[in-house]
Amino acid sequence: MAGFREHSGCRWNFGLVGMILVMVMVKFTSAVPIPAPDLPDNCNSEERCCMPRPYRGKPVRQFEYDPTLPVRFRRAAHLIDEEYIAKLERGVKLQRELPDTDPRSWTNQMNLHCLYCDNGLYYPNQTWPLEVHNGWLFLPWHRMFMYFNERILAKLLDDDTFALPFWNWDNQTPEEPHANILPYFYARNKTSSLWNKNRNNCSEPPLTIDLNTEGGCTTKTPEELRIQNNRLIYTQIVTGAPTSNLFFGMPYSYGDAGATGAGTFEDNPHGTVHFWLGDPNPEKPAGPFDDMGNFGVAARDPAFYGHHVNIDRIWTIWKTLPGAQRKEPTHPDFLDAQFTFYDENADLVIVNVSQTLNRTLLRYEYEEMPAAWTTNGELAGQENNVTLCNPATAAETTAMIGAADYFSPDTVFFKDPITFRVARPAVRNSTGVEVLEFSGVDFAEPSMQVHWRSYLFYPTAVTGTSAACPEFAGAYNYVAHPGMAIFKGRNRKWRVALDSKLVALGKQNLSDIVVTLAQFGPTIQPVQFAKVEITYDTS
Repeated sequence: MAGFREHSGCRWNFGLVGMILVMVMVKFTSAVPIPAPDLPDNCNSEERCCMPRPYRGKPVRQFEYDPTLPVRFRRAAHLIDEEYIAKLERGVKLQRELPDTDPRSWTNQMNLHCLYCDNGLYYPNQTWPLEVHNGWLFLPWHRMFMYFNERILAKLLDDDTFALPFWNWDNQTPEEPHANILPYFYARNKTSSLWNKNRNNCSEPPLTIDLNTEGGCTTKTPEELRIQNNRLIYTQIVTGAPTSNLFFGMPYSYGDAGATGAGTFEDNPHGTVHFWLGDPNPEKPAGPFDDMGNFGVAARDPAFYGHHVNIDRIWTIWKTLPGAQRKEPTHPDFLDAQFTFYDENADLVIVNVSQTLNRTLLRYEYEEMPAAWTTNGELAGQENNVTLCNPATAAETTAMIGAADYFSPDTVFFKDPITFRVARPAVRNSTGVEVLEFSGVDFAEPSMQVHWRSYLFYPTAVTGTSAACPEFAGAYNYVAHPGMAIFKGRNRKWRVALDSKLVALGKQNLSDIVVTLAQFGPTIQPVQFAKVEITYDTS
């Protein structure tokens, strides 16, 4: 694990005037947008993910929309025909054949993801590396990574209409062809450019995806998985994330430690799909859960792109869900944050986050697919017509609350589930969303994974309790990665919305709530929280 470090000799793309301006802003204001990294020089990757040197392209430029591009139509992977598959295979084959000196090559695109996502980028005189995960940069960065990868393939194929397909794993429709399995063309032919050797055997088609796992196999039936998956996504994205901060993650400005809190979507299902596909026991020199389960090599698997195009698609769906607060953050430190990419001509381009928010201007659209998870797998208007796993009368609920102690920061959350109660604010903020907030999240060993599930009014919930239960309130995934700076010293938070869940449980009028946490996954370790409280999110 990397400790506190300072790195010199790194450059920004601002020039001298821009650097002086940023230094002044850092001194006199509390927040500054993340500046564009200087590629390839701004690199201190422990995994040697640096981009090719020397840079041979045109001088770095600011990204501009191209209104002359045809609108690309991204299709569901389980429905594309053999001609489309052959074109995708050919494009990836051509990309794999590019030399290592070309930043557009398959290996270098994997390295670019590694560089940003495994903390290989340091700014001058800064303790902390750039963090793309676990905060509000996660979704816009990956949108543009998909955008430029798609444009690179289009260039190699000489076809500006080419679009990446999306792996429609959120679609639990039982009819064939099944969307919620790994698309066959990623796995059917070991000589295909789309095949990858480091995958979990239990993720191979025709096995149904399990969004309530962290790798390994399942004994659940396809029908059980369909019900569970719909309800889990509903909890994570619909009820758990009705505001920008809950969906995108915590704010992140220049000079911050970063990684202070992922959005509910990044935790699960995004992270769970990665782990479900990664091989728990690959052949050496690969590590556990390679490729998809590790940031540094995730983009080596062609399925990574199908997965992340679907992540981008779900972002577009989230904005259409009921609720006035389902929109992107409006803070300048979000909108003016910058990334640096290589375009289809291998030239460097700076992109502002504000330029990532309008798909119409980026010239791509999505094929419409069923999304039963938006209504909890039920008919619209009947989202709460699901039998409770822990039904309780009013008297039993009162006794349940009385039996639970208020949360204490001395509590150590480890192998056994913990249950405690939290007082709700006496005065409601009518303009905000009620949020269960864990702050000062601290791990005994930050180099190990941590995963837990939370439940409301279900004190007997254990590690194996189903996420299909209405009492399931949200899942947390912490993924350690080699380049991350030391975890200590960050006020990391985990947050989920309460309003809709309490209504579904019929407990919206109670003054206290009962919370149960249960760890699961390949590693379990002691966890502590500085504070657990109920706040209001007005983002």
